[in-house]
Amino acid sequence: MIRAVSDLIARIQEDLCKWDSRATPWFRGESGDGPALQPKVARLSANQENCLLQSFRRRAGSLANTPSRSETDNWMFLAQHYGIPTRLLDWSEGALFALFFAVNRKARNARVYMLNPHVLNAQALGCEPDYLNFPISWSPSSGGPKPGYENIALAWELRREGRGFDLPVALEPTYQDARMIAQRSAFTVHGKELGPLITILQAHILDVSKFLFSYTVEDDASDQILKELSWLGISYASIFPDLDHLCLDIANRTACP
Repeated sequence: MIRAVSDLIARIQEDLCKWDSRATPWFRGESGDGPALQPKVARLSANQENCLLQSFRRRAGSLANTPSRSETDNWMFLAQHYGIPTRLLDWSEGALFALFFAVNRKARNARVYMLNPHVLNAQALGCEPDYLNFPISWSPSSGGPKPGYENIALAWELRREGRGFDLPVALEPTYQDARMIAQRSAFTVHGKELGPLITILQAHILDVSKFLFSYTVEDDASDQILKELSWLGISYASIFPDLDHLCLDIANRTACP
């Protein structure tokens, strides 16, 4: 059980020794009693998923710093970060960001997950992980398969037959938004199946322990962990670099009602 920031760091160090030393771990924090590692779009139909994305692109296009219309990947990344249900799951290259998201609502069953994205993608493609050239990027230069492209295309093309992978895949985004930069964002994108990530992987008889670990936070430890994270510079203001969250951070620090 995790009761302090130091507990999480110790567990991560212990588990990273079980992976290839070239692995770059990703982290995700969750809390509550809902299905673990399941995208918000799982309960929507294909038409609803598509309509949400099309509406977001149409209405947000007049705002500053939005992608060009053809950049369907960047539109989905942006939609996810601002609350539109998508087939993406948010991950971060920083463990402390994930810990913040696990405890900031002070809900029960807070957890932090650690993922090896290279091995996840290797499982999806049925090959060995290549830590130097493997297609974590949106459009790998090798001309090989583009798992992120294929799974994202399912959302924009109404889950057209022949598109997408059976398994979720990991994807490094283009940083075009301040939130993504601040949070060191990464994503997994579900494909043909939209259930909980672990359930999907186990249904394909995969050994999840080779690339995914989870750490449970004690239910009464949230306040102490949030205090420690604040000492380390992790707060609403640093994770969401805008005036709204700066004010929330100031109010929290001064215990305003």
